[in-house]
Amino acid sequence: MSFNSFSGHVPREFGNMTMLQSLFIGINKLSGNILKEIGSLTNLQSLSMSFNNFSGEVPGEIGNLTMLQLLNVRSNKLSGTIPKEIGALTNLQTLRMDLNKFSGHLPRDIWNLTMLQNLDLGYNKLTGTIPKEIGALTNLETLSMGSSNFSGHVPRDIWNLTMLQNLDLSYNKLSGNIPREIGSLTNLQILTMSWNSLSGRVVREIRNLTMLQELYLDGNNFVGSIPSNFGSESGLHILGLGINSFSGEIPASICNLRSLKILYLSYNNLEGALPDCMGNLSTSLLILHPPFECKSTYWPHPINIQRGLLLGFENP
Repeated sequence: MSFNSFSGHVPREFGNMTMLQSLFIGINKLSGNILKEIGSLTNLQSLSMSFNNFSGEVPGEIGNLTMLQLLNVRSNKLSGTIPKEIGALTNLQTLRMDLNKFSGHLPRDIWNLTMLQNLDLGYNKLTGTIPKEIGALTNLETLSMGSSNFSGHVPRDIWNLTMLQNLDLSYNKLSGNIPREIGSLTNLQILTMSWNSLSGRVVREIRNLTMLQELYLDGNNFVGSIPSNFGSESGLHILGLGINSFSGEIPASICNLRSLKILYLSYNNLEGALPDCMGNLSTSLLILHPPFECKSTYWPHPINIQRGLLLGFENP
């Protein structure tokens, strides 16, 4: 029933379909509360109500659906706290609750969902820190908690999630350093930690992330030089390091990033000459966005940018 223009409230009679295994009513114009009668659908394995106008709180009766493997309520107007009864859904593999108005702390019961492979809680109004218990979700492949108002340090336990392929903690109020344990996430393909208050140096262990395709660290308080081992991630397509306090020269090893399409280094304290070898990236580089505040930054030799866009250079 997805991808239609159904509107109005879901009839209570839906609760009578007790043999139902899958219910997909996403991408419609449905509104009102999620009915308590949904707790009668105890054979459901998949429930998707995304991209509608449902509002109010998720009823505790959702905890009756212990056969659920997929629960998707993303992009609605749901509010209140995430019900602790969700912790009873121990067969869940995918839980998407992003793009709503959930508030308060995450219930501890959510860490019982050890079968989860995909967890998306982003774009809500949650508060508090990311609990260390998140380290129990060792089957996670995607963890998205961006734009959710989390504060404090990133718990070290998160680096135990070695199956992760996509980690998004952007647009929060996270602080502290990125620990060396990040190097254990060797399956990561996308790492997004931009727009927080993270600080310190970028640890060398990041070179262990050889599967990485996109790395976003912009909009933080990182200091020191750009690690010379960034060139180890040869499959990197996007590298965002702008709006930090990086200093020194751009390492020549960055030229090893043959697949790079977007390079963002603006608003740092970099200086010196741009590496001559960066011209070799021009056939794949779509956007080269150098530092506007660079001190005496210049191209040492003319280069031929075939598909690139040069922004903000100063002549020597």
